[in-house]
Amino acid sequence: LRQAATTADAATAFAKKFEVLFCGRVVVAHKKAPPALIDECIEKFGRVSVTGSLAAGIRRAFSLNQVPINIHRPLFFKRDQSFPFLQALDENGLSPELQRRAADGATGVQPTSLQENRTMLFTIGRSQIFLVSPDTKKVAIEKSFREISFCSQGIRHVDHFGFICRESVECGGCQFVCYVFQCANEALVDEIMLTLKQAFSVAALQQNSRTQSQQCDSCPLQQLHKLCDRIEGLHPSKAKLELQKHLAGLDNQEQAAVFESTMKARPKSDQEENELIVSCLRRLYEERQKTHTHTHNGQTKKVHLHLMSSSSLWTPIMSVCFKSKTYVFLCVFSDVAALSSPGAVCVVGDDSPLCSRRHSWRQQIFLRVATPQKGSDSKGNTLVEYVSRVHQCKLHFTVYSTVKERRKRSGAELRALWRKAILQQILLLRMERENQKLQESDLQCRRLKLDYEEITPCLKDVTLVWERMLSTTGRSKVRFDTEEIHKAVGQGVPRQHRGEIWKFLSEQYLLRKEVPSTKPPNNETSYKELLKQLTSQQHAILIDLGRTFPTHPYFSAQLGAGQLSLYNLLKAYSLLDPEVGYCQGLSFVAGVLLLHMSEEDAFHMLKFLMYDTGLRKQYRPDMIILQIQMYQLSRLLHDYHRELYTHLEQYEIGPSLYAAPWFLTAFASHFPLGFVARVFDMLFLQGSEVIFKVALSILGSHKPLILQHDNLESIVEFIKTTLPNLGLVQMEKTINQVSEMDISKQLQAYEVEYHVLQDELLDGPSTLSQSQRVAQLEKTNGSLRQQNLDLLEELQVAHAKIRWLETRVDGLVNREAELQSEVKTLQQERTEQQQTVSKLRDLLSSLGINGSFPDQENLTNTSNNQ
Repeated sequence: LRQAATTADAATAFAKKFEVLFCGRVVVAHKKAPPALIDECIEKFGRVSVTGSLAAGIRRAFSLNQVPINIHRPLFFKRDQSFPFLQALDENGLSPELQRRAADGATGVQPTSLQENRTMLFTIGRSQIFLVSPDTKKVAIEKSFREISFCSQGIRHVDHFGFICRESVECGGCQFVCYVFQCANEALVDEIMLTLKQAFSVAALQQNSRTQSQQCDSCPLQQLHKLCDRIEGLHPSKAKLELQKHLAGLDNQEQAAVFESTMKARPKSDQEENELIVSCLRRLYEERQKTHTHTHNGQTKKVHLHLMSSSSLWTPIMSVCFKSKTYVFLCVFSDVAALSSPGAVCVVGDDSPLCSRRHSWRQQIFLRVATPQKGSDSKGNTLVEYVSRVHQCKLHFTVYSTVKERRKRSGAELRALWRKAILQQILLLRMERENQKLQESDLQCRRLKLDYEEITPCLKDVTLVWERMLSTTGRSKVRFDTEEIHKAVGQGVPRQHRGEIWKFLSEQYLLRKEVPSTKPPNNETSYKELLKQLTSQQHAILIDLGRTFPTHPYFSAQLGAGQLSLYNLLKAYSLLDPEVGYCQGLSFVAGVLLLHMSEEDAFHMLKFLMYDTGLRKQYRPDMIILQIQMYQLSRLLHDYHRELYTHLEQYEIGPSLYAAPWFLTAFASHFPLGFVARVFDMLFLQGSEVIFKVALSILGSHKPLILQHDNLESIVEFIKTTLPNLGLVQMEKTINQVSEMDISKQLQAYEVEYHVLQDELLDGPSTLSQSQRVAQLEKTNGSLRQQNLDLLEELQVAHAKIRWLETRVDGLVNREAELQSEVKTLQQERTEQQQTVSKLRDLLSSLGINGSFPDQENLTNTSNNQ
């Protein structure tokens, strides 16, 4: 796996990526396109019915339910398998989801569904184009520059573009297909078209420099290639005249052989006659090529080129060159140069479908469902196992049929039952193996994610406590004891349950928080719906993918599952929160979440950290809150570690030189992942002030070492590189200090102090020029505007609290009315009971029975006391 990832990194080291919407594919008649082709394709997509053809089109384009039949197709180019997941692509460079052709072959229009996630990463490499799906984490389309004949941008739909390429079809021929894409805006389309132009030009220059010195113009196959180039796109009658001119250059014996072979076939049209002539010329030039002597830079070299008729490059091309209205496809980078160079060999490998022998219909059924085993011994054992199990099935079935039907089956029926039983057994075994592979893959991915050293080993008793809290019914509405949760977090968090525990801690945080936090405008939009949209932040996100945890195996692979999941998460948040969009450092926070939970859960936890714990303010474009945080950290150092503060101030080292990444990435960019996980434990438990506590604790514990350095460079270098390499004991000590520290009041006071000092600075005498004064006032105006927005946000929170209190008051008033009604009812019951007691006393008196009864006054006092 690591070797494959390394190879893929080399293949995509210089690739440029763009996010696009895959609109669909259309079969076209020619490799060149009119200027309005893209607009016409979009109109065709729009005419497709939403309920009928559109649903059928997406099922055809992205079907996962049917197994493709192994039909021999011409192989034009041998695909490069170095990119991740390219092993699953077919000979046309399409994923299994795109392999099936349209059932309605007449139209050839296959739009994608609007209900599906159509976003793709359009990757332009050195010699190939990849279309990677962040949703499925696989390559959907891979096309070599050799296969692409035309690229175009829409005229009316300027935010659309597409390209035309050649693909083989099941009948043995080829067709030209136009793929259409949509971008976020016209500027992005212009950038993609410019990048494509540059990539094609560079690839063409490199190809020419490699082949020009080795090309032999006198090669027979080179002459045949030039002939095909001349007749490409011509009408059959004009192509026939061109072929006759070429035949005139042959000797009489060769002309007679071609004429005799053509007449024996009795062609019915010029097109069929042209096919036969080209086929004869192909055989003729292949015979010449076997003993051709190459001429290269004044030197001659005799090469015997063995071209197999079933695997030659020209076999599939010439066999279909006249089967459609268009002729042979001539790509920009011709493979004929390789054939006409000294020492050339056949370009189609042994794994080509053209080299496969024919199988019986039984063997074809078997090959469609069977998974090849390694080694002959395993094959034999598997076959014995199949036969044994099928024999048992047959015995059971025979007994059942004897009892149930009491009739003798025919030989054809028994053979059909045998075939059915064998296929079912093979499919069952294959499904079991696939399920086992999926389970192993999920387990391996989980181990890969959690590949870090835990600094606080979680004991079994603590794990049981966590499992008990996590398994509580309706836990999202149950408020647990705060002291118990703090104690459990301090004793450790089991790594395998950390993601679920973070969700639990976020639920408890929201239950303890009386005032609801501000939510984004489009908070109701689901994560899957956000992924279907295009983001304007794609360039910044794509650039930072390779910079986020570059050494971690889950994120190290270029456009691997980790990077694609990270891209999805950051893209979704940039669409959810347009004001923040994407900011450097946010990718590390999202990456830590992805290592412990799924994409969608990580998205909800990111929303919680940003909006509920207050991390969002520091990522705003103006970075004012980050400046306030740097002032707050300086004041904390001044109050808690005065000697260290004085030493740093002596060399003019402010917190922004070393602490800004700590706040923007929550220590994830520099510190070990095990320590970062513990910081996130505390972050979900206590909120954003944890970052201040951790920074203060780390600087304070390393104060003697920092004081030993006596210049700016060495101090900053020590804090950035040496300080993050904490020992396990020091890390655990830091977390324990954080859990016991309380600096919330100091932080509030320092924030007020910052604003007061800022106002005093603005009100003081100024020696600035007029322009500088204007610039300062504009900056101040922007700051005040932002403060106004913050105050407005606080006002909204206050209004929300007032509404909540009013609702609570209304509830208390209703409760009071209910209690008063109950009091009245009890008073009535008391009066009735008093009357009953009086009647009973009178009755006893009349009967002459004396008893001690409480008098009326005592009874009333007792009732009042109760």
